[in-house]
Amino acid sequence: MPTERPRPTEEQQERKPTVQPRPTQQQQQAPLPFPGEQEPVVEQALRPIDRMYFGGSFGLQFGTYTNISLLPILGYRLTDKFSVGVGAVYHYSKFRGFSYSSYGGRAFTQLELFNIGDGAILGHAEVELLNTRYEDIYGGLSNDRANITLPLVGVGYRQRISDKASVDMLLLYNVNDNVIGNPYNNPVFRVGFNIPFTNR
Repeated sequence: MPTERPRPTEEQQERKPTVQPRPTQQQQQAPLPFPGEQEPVVEQALRPIDRMYFGGSFGLQFGTYTNISLLPILGYRLTDKFSVGVGAVYHYSKFRGFSYSSYGGRAFTQLELFNIGDGAILGHAEVELLNTRYEDIYGGLSNDRANITLPLVGVGYRQRISDKASVDMLLLYNVNDNVIGNPYNNPVFRVGFNIPFTNR
């Protein structure tokens, strides 16, 4: 006689096969990392403040003509090597027994031309707008003040002290050297520093 197959129990009848969800297209395309390999880290985009830095420079000239310069700045790095910025200018000048102050603002740009060791050679250009006193026709110092424009260009050396902080040494030439009230004698030597707002 044929053997009768046992009928499924009520619990077996109610149990349904489990259907595994299909992987998405993104999951199918994502390569699996090799054993021991770390997943790549996605870098966050730089914010505007991450490209900004502050600092400044000072200049000293002594002799028959004395000039002390203070020049705070606020800069912005357009790229890792090219930056622009603005700043304030203050000069204390003394000659022939007269002393006076000049003040104003400036705009500048800098480009790292090539690296040398831990530093870089710079190209530098700026324009200063100064309000100053000037020598009158009798050889004295006029009580009036005048606005003068001074373009300066030159080269320098940047010594990096961290990834973004640095010390700059600049040797500049004043293109408008003959203007009345000019506080500079050529060449113009400056030492300055740059400090980033963030470490990113």
